[in-house]
Amino acid sequence: MLLLALPLSAALLRQAACLSSGWGGRAPLWRQCASPLVAEVAGHDLGRGLLAFLTGSVHTEEPVVTGAVHALLAGLAPGGGVGQQRWFLALWVVLTAAVLSGLVVAVATVRRHPAADPVALALSPVLALTVLVSPVLVPVALAVVALWAWSRGRPTLAGVLVGLALMGGAPAAVVLLALVVVPGPGGRAAVRPLVVAAGSTVAAVVVVVGLLDARTLTGPVTAWLEGGARPGSLLYLGTLALHPVKAGQVALVAGLGVVLAAALVLLAARRPGASAASVVVVGLVALLATGPSLPVGAALWVLPFAALAGLRWRDHLLWAAAEAVHGAALLAHLAAATDPSRGLPAGWYALALSLRLAALVWVARQAWMATSWGDPSRAGTLARLPSGHPVENHEGAVGSAAYPPVTERP
Repeated sequence: MLLLALPLSAALLRQAACLSSGWGGRAPLWRQCASPLVAEVAGHDLGRGLLAFLTGSVHTEEPVVTGAVHALLAGLAPGGGVGQQRWFLALWVVLTAAVLSGLVVAVATVRRHPAADPVALALSPVLALTVLVSPVLVPVALAVVALWAWSRGRPTLAGVLVGLALMGGAPAAVVLLALVVVPGPGGRAAVRPLVVAAGSTVAAVVVVVGLLDARTLTGPVTAWLEGGARPGSLLYLGTLALHPVKAGQVALVAGLGVVLAAALVLLAARRPGASAASVVVVGLVALLATGPSLPVGAALWVLPFAALAGLRWRDHLLWAAAEAVHGAALLAHLAAATDPSRGLPAGWYALALSLRLAALVWVARQAWMATSWGDPSRAGTLARLPSGHPVENHEGAVGSAAYPPVTERP
């Protein structure tokens, strides 16, 4: 948990250039400190607080859970303008440190995942790139703790948590499906309370928020359907090639991506010894890579489940390097819209985007090949000892055929 100070410090250093002048305008793009999370505090008037968000006085494209947390902290931040943004950033860092500490404990104490590596989460360079630019950490934490509860035979708690995560981001549906198809301690009998709890939680949130303001629920869905391909998405390569994909076609491809992710989850779950986390990684990559948008913060969905699946450090660092290159290239490419002579040309950003997608696919491939509990090769040295009893041949000296060998007579 103490190791978390390193990536969090690096994340704060990336924001240092914006602390003096704020997060608005073009300067954050040139200084590589742009953060939509902080910029939207002033841009969407989130400083009016949680009640204003829930009643529809303030609208964002964020789902209910992330938008609510975002508005709550923005309402607690005093002042206005740049001062309010600084206070919000400080509050978000405190929340992030607490949530990440809980995630490290969850990864370290989860069951049925002997390859889980909490250090891979605590020291990941991906944290430095993502935690201060996106509110995705909140639903991700809910989904990870849901898997932790599932591994300990608490399907109802897991269902409530994954239901809340669903209201914070569609990728949580992959986690729910993985918990359904990968048997837990309670076997198939635990599936029913899991699904009932998840469905009840989603229904309760929809009813309560819908009565206050239905647009809070429908706004993110409308933006997803009508927004078209955005930077980071595979389909954005068409825009970079001056042949943008229509919004309807983007939504169609995203729908097919949902089907592909579900199919891969079902197939991965049938592999011998597959863990829930490795199944989740495979499904998440398929869903994210085919979506209309793949922002920098989306990598947070993959990170804790990759740590749970036991992704090797070599693969982890290759993926983190691709994320870092893409993050820097994205800001430089966006800056080119105002000053092409200083920004990154479309072709170079297309290359960085392709490298990032290739790295994500590689992570999914490693998760597909990974095995965990139930695989003898992961069980340690004792599992490699002969399972039989090599004492069938009683010829020879005393103890010569015994296992372990006997070296002395009685």
